[in-house]
Amino acid sequence: MQDIGIGSIGVALPDERVDTAPLAPALGIEPERLERRLGFRALARMPAGAQASDLAVDAIQALVRQGLALDTIQCLCVVTQNPDGAGIPQVSTILHGRLGLAPSVATFDIGHGCAGFVYGLSIARAFMQVHGFRRGLLVTCDPYSKIVDPTDPHTALIFGDGAAATLLTDQPRWRVGHTDFGSHGATRDALHVDAAHRLHMNGKRIARLAATVVPDSIKATIAANGLSLGEVDEVVLHQGSRYIIETIGDVLGARDKTHFYAADYGNLVSSSLPVVLAENIAPDVKRLVLSGFGVGLSWATTLLTRDPTGG
Repeated sequence: MQDIGIGSIGVALPDERVDTAPLAPALGIEPERLERRLGFRALARMPAGAQASDLAVDAIQALVRQGLALDTIQCLCVVTQNPDGAGIPQVSTILHGRLGLAPSVATFDIGHGCAGFVYGLSIARAFMQVHGFRRGLLVTCDPYSKIVDPTDPHTALIFGDGAAATLLTDQPRWRVGHTDFGSHGATRDALHVDAAHRLHMNGKRIARLAATVVPDSIKATIAANGLSLGEVDEVVLHQGSRYIIETIGDVLGARDKTHFYAADYGNLVSSSLPVVLAENIAPDVKRLVLSGFGVGLSWATTLLTRDPTGG
């Protein structure tokens, strides 16, 4: 059975930005909290009337510009909680039609949040390996601007819109190691959408849980891959906020390996990790940990090892 890993990644971030500083006073958010705890100077925002599939097409087209031939794709998996319209048909099928993919291409969606990239990576790789597929796409696109209340101080200055398209291939640049998963459904109401389709978030509750379970998940993942933290070059965390990232780094005793990258575009939910992987990882990084955590509440952590012969 062939080993499927990550080839290249296409990123779509809308040009429009919402500056957070002018909005903070009306929301009762002090400059110190905005800078040191949230950390987002600007939020990427898709145009009015745009949908998840529009972001996804842009991300896939970014891969095409890198040399991807769409007629080589055998499956397409989309991770989103905010699909087009009322959610039927699924976004993967919408993309199939818009891109003119072959009828033989398998398509499916996964309704997952901030841990969705790592979950999707595991699911799509297993699907491809079982069916002997060599090239597939894992697309993350979750425009939370559709559900955020701009008057809510707990969510209004956090979430940005964006998408990533990840090529999964048997000639990867990054090989995927053992993965750790977990859920804490008893805390599910800390991040939920109400009957009016508006997002509600208890950030303190999420931060407390993340500071407890995520470091343990990272340690378990590193151990399962037969390594020590010192043998990992970087720990790439879901870009939930500056405070969460710095807190997890402190708990791990690895602040130098954890970084906040999303100040100029916001928390991209399931696209958070692949965007960092595409845009912020230095060529000399050989091993890194990816950890996503949030909605559910759930978390997932994996190890990536650079393959110098792949891609």
